[in-house]
Amino acid sequence: MVKRILIVCALFCALPCHAQLQENLQVLGILPTENITSLEIKPRFKAKNDAKNDISSTLEIKPSFKLNHHWKFGAEIPVARVGNDEHSAKGLGDIMVSGSYVDYSPNKIFSYGLAMELTTPTATDHSLGDGKWVAEPEIFTVWKLSPNFFVEAEYRHIFSFAGSSGREDINESRYRMIFGIVGPDGWWFEFDPRYTVDYKNPGEAELIGEFELGTMINVGSSMYVRGGWHLGGNKYSYDWEFMLGFKILYL
Repeated sequence: MVKRILIVCALFCALPCHAQLQENLQVLGILPTENITSLEIKPRFKAKNDAKNDISSTLEIKPSFKLNHHWKFGAEIPVARVGNDEHSAKGLGDIMVSGSYVDYSPNKIFSYGLAMELTTPTATDHSLGDGKWVAEPEIFTVWKLSPNFFVEAEYRHIFSFAGSSGREDINESRYRMIFGIVGPDGWWFEFDPRYTVDYKNPGEAELIGEFELGTMINVGSSMYVRGGWHLGGNKYSYDWEFMLGFKILYL
């Protein structure tokens, strides 16, 4: 499995070369403060414990709807299969709904946004979800240092407030930075470190590093590859993760 994923990742490293064929194609839909209606389809592979062959595969469908210049709402619907040496299951995962307010214009150096995500316990098997209602309020800001480079800073608090009493409660804070490079011909690259502190289990924390490499296909669609690894800490969300993404933009 890992070898196949690495081969696909290497093929996607040629995405910037493909983008060179798209003259004057503007990158759209990667800044979190941009407000665009879109439909995103994301196959995802995640190894929670690679040594025990504990790997999940998920197909996520993520529609986002622009209400006006500032507001949008969306959802994320996962269909998943999880399995290890002892148990396997497949079905619907926990559905997430979201809403956000952003203050953005293409000429602004600084922009910001507020968002709320609500995850519902819709999973058809206990191993496909958390079994909890989970709220995730966040605040984020974007600094465009130049037309080709931006930095995003984000703070998010993640907590459960209802659901199965037999499942573990969630109470975490996540600090995240994104360093993005935007090419002149429709490609982009992001490095995304994030640090999570677990208040439910005092003393546990985790540092994860992720990257994203993508290209515009045409003015209304894009595709990307994304990967992530556990870099440090005594909290383990996963060993590694790999995702492909295809996004249709309704401008």
